[in-house]
Amino acid sequence: MSYGAARVAPEKAVFRPALPMSFQPGLNGTDMATKRKSISKKIRFEVFKRDGFKCQYCGAAAPEVLLEIDHIQPVSKEGAHDILNFLTACQPCNAGKSDRQLSDDSAVKKQQAQLLELQARREQLEMMLQWRDGLKDIEGDQIDVIANAWEAAAIGWHLNDTGRKTAKQLLKKHGLQTVLDAIETAGDKYLKFGEDGKATQESVNLAWQKVGGVCALSALPDDQRRLYYVKAILFKRLSYVPYDVLDDLKAALAAGCPIEEMEREAKHCRNWTEFQLWLNG
Repeated sequence: MSYGAARVAPEKAVFRPALPMSFQPGLNGTDMATKRKSISKKIRFEVFKRDGFKCQYCGAAAPEVLLEIDHIQPVSKEGAHDILNFLTACQPCNAGKSDRQLSDDSAVKKQQAQLLELQARREQLEMMLQWRDGLKDIEGDQIDVIANAWEAAAIGWHLNDTGRKTAKQLLKKHGLQTVLDAIETAGDKYLKFGEDGKATQESVNLAWQKVGGVCALSALPDDQRRLYYVKAILFKRLSYVPYDVLDDLKAALAAGCPIEEMEREAKHCRNWTEFQLWLNG
């Protein structure tokens, strides 16, 4: 028998010429190319999940039946090997369908619905990206407004990259108007100017550091803000204040001490001991 001849029972032996190596199945690209590509477990799971783990032909569900992946448009008829051409089928339905296309349009409608959903998701994603980019533009414009306000207050100085990052953080936390008001307040209180009309570096650094605190203070209730004012009076007027008095002031306020009286006493007391005795009296 020549190489490549079929081997069957002796009484039914049929001899034929051996095929050239290039035409033997599996030895060239032609037969290998016709083999169907395998479907990964990940894709199989996504298709099963999308179809609710139910056969799309008869409605049978796992685990009562063994589910498989079927091609809506058969591969033999140039159907695409992708998730949009896949659907879930039970083993009996898939075996019965073979490579025939469906006689009704249910699968086609399903594929159309998938395409429409995919397009809708894509459009929504594009809208979200546009919205996000729009917010970035607005945020950038607001940071520019903050930088311009600072340059107007601190004459001769501008915000560097670090300063703009701080401005961005303050903007997100407190809002534009609060930051602008804080710049005005901090500028009026802490900025000092030299003979050349420019703000001194030391006062600029101090004023910018105070902007965040002013923003935080403005978010407090009125009584809480006024307690900080009392504290500031004490530290400014008295030569000795042994500790942060804010907790004592809060306790006095909670006990019913009018904040107007705290302010008056802070402005007129001669030393810390006198104020403490009054506060605890």
